[in-house]
Amino acid sequence: MKIVTTLEQIEKNIVELERGRAARGKELEEYRALIKRGTCFLPYESQRSLSFAPSRFVGYIDNKLAIHANNPKRDGRITNVAINGILGARPSAHTDLEQAYKEFCETIGVTPAERGAFGIERKYWIATKAFENFGKEKRAESSINQDPDLSETERQQLVRARIGQGVFREKIITEWRKCCVTGCDYVGVLRASHIKPWRDSTNGERLDKFNGLLLSPNLDVLFDKGLISFGDNGEVLISSRLPDSTRKALGCPKDAKVRLQPEHEEYMKWHRKNVFLGRGITTRPNGRA
Repeated sequence: MKIVTTLEQIEKNIVELERGRAARGKELEEYRALIKRGTCFLPYESQRSLSFAPSRFVGYIDNKLAIHANNPKRDGRITNVAINGILGARPSAHTDLEQAYKEFCETIGVTPAERGAFGIERKYWIATKAFENFGKEKRAESSINQDPDLSETERQQLVRARIGQGVFREKIITEWRKCCVTGCDYVGVLRASHIKPWRDSTNGERLDKFNGLLLSPNLDVLFDKGLISFGDNGEVLISSRLPDSTRKALGCPKDAKVRLQPEHEEYMKWHRKNVFLGRGITTRPNGRA
């Protein structure tokens, strides 16, 4: 079987996992066995909970539970390399995600082993912003699932927006078409970045196209970490914590200016107040370093 090369191929395999999770008999048992035996997992938001996809399943193109069971060459070491390339990160041990994995196993009727295959410590991809504020975002996830005013379609849109995909990303691409700072138009590598973070936004704000910028990965990280922000006129603001040599190395122009609309203004004010590290300050506005 061929190895995945795109995020879309991984998502397709996650859909197959979810189908197996809802199945009965042999397919359900195969699904449970996959989760129990896995070592490296990709966390993802399902309609039910934070769920976990094993690398050695989602790493093969168009995988199926029945096919996977009869694939003698399946090898997580190979699929890990492919997923690393797609996500731009390696899996690592993570205490909160390990606990969440064990709780997830309980919900599907599985008693997990103390460690992964061959006694190796379990690892998780945590490259996305989804897991940087794990506890707070799990509460936000719960609010989506429990909101009686949301249709199932709206729930799914919010879940996909949660990982930077789906309707929100499409809106941001349509709005900007290229990185709003550098002008890079290779959309496949650009990030649909929330201005007011997903974890702090209402459901409406999470899907609002004016709560987003299309940024190259380097600038997305700087913006998310509060090392850059933008004024009401769109002029880039650079934190005193960002060394000039680092700014240059990461491709952030000192005289950058983005085309903001009036509808961006309140979101950008929130970012400057709550995320941006500012010029000459040593702590965030909420008191954290």
